[in-house]
Amino acid sequence: MQFLKTLAFSCLFFTFAAAHADFGNFFVANKRLSTPLDASTKKVSYRFTCQDDMTLSGASVFCLDAVSPPAYLLTVQDDINGLPSGTALATASYVPRAQSWTGVFYDSVPLLKGKVYHLVVEQDILRNGYHPVGLIGPTHYASFLSTDVLNHMHPNDQSPDPASNTLLFENGKWKELNQEPVYAILGTGTQFQGNASDEPGVLPIYKDMTQGQTLHFHCGYPVKALAFRVKKQGNPTAPLKYVILSSNYRAHTCHLLYTDIVVNPNEATSDFQWVTIGIPDEISKFPAECYYFVLQTASGHAAKNAAGCEDAYVLSDVGNSGGLAHAADLSFDGGPHLSREVRCVNGDLVSGWTDEFERDANVAAIGPVCPTAQVGDTAPLPTPVPIGIEP
Repeated sequence: MQFLKTLAFSCLFFTFAAAHADFGNFFVANKRLSTPLDASTKKVSYRFTCQDDMTLSGASVFCLDAVSPPAYLLTVQDDINGLPSGTALATASYVPRAQSWTGVFYDSVPLLKGKVYHLVVEQDILRNGYHPVGLIGPTHYASFLSTDVLNHMHPNDQSPDPASNTLLFENGKWKELNQEPVYAILGTGTQFQGNASDEPGVLPIYKDMTQGQTLHFHCGYPVKALAFRVKKQGNPTAPLKYVILSSNYRAHTCHLLYTDIVVNPNEATSDFQWVTIGIPDEISKFPAECYYFVLQTASGHAAKNAAGCEDAYVLSDVGNSGGLAHAADLSFDGGPHLSREVRCVNGDLVSGWTDEFERDANVAAIGPVCPTAQVGDTAPLPTPVPIGIEP
């Protein structure tokens, strides 16, 4: 991890360009973007690298707007020099609905780990016939979703995907839009991958509203620093603080471990920035359990605006709006029962927590990578000596 400068653990901070945390959600989206397919000559492609060998059985994309739409084809294609091959490995036709995920099913097709593919959307001109059918144009079209920050990573485990991008075919040629693909592909059994985060958002942090992320470390984890993607809203008068709590899942209660300042009002900016703060050695050893890393402040109040607060702070997050199979499993850390967004109203940090499933805040813990689980032969257990009187 590259830091801009070395600072003492007490209350000091610095920022850095978004880098891969060793454990945490660095997958970022600020806003939805729309690609309308309002002509039979236009196509959109979601390019991705396959995470594992799988047998493809279905796919889904998010339709943002639909105005008396025609039918569209959703095809999976090989990649040739960064572009769709033009030959479908799997294809299905459907009519999209606005503000929703729609899935299609395919005959079984093998996809290979590490290989780049394209999920291509275009008008189904023939609809299994011999002449064009259906209307497409300014009053008969659908638009398809992508988001504004190209992360080049798989959101479920933050592993790199340098090939990921959204492409548009227009005026006879493909061009990269440098937008994050929003898609899902399903395989047989429990195989699936994609980006289910169709709903970028922000979490308001103000007096009586504490929000953040639960992280469940996969190993005993020596945390060196914490990172939060935050900005100020208006003119806060109190510092933004972070709070670390351990969780007693049997009693559904939390215990305060540590709290300190993330950023002071005069240091915060009106644009999102990653703020990283070191934590003391005496509380940096975290067993493989569940912990709450959340933000609070004594400043500000709720407001009727996009960020939900005035004179306070906001933390960025990503989430799924609903309607997609396996959306939770596609979120950070493989599902909400491990890591998820949490909030607490009115300051009850012991038992007043609410889980926000299928959503993850941009919170990360900086430290070493968990060691790979050791796999090896084990000596067989001895067979018990038979008892003489046993039947």
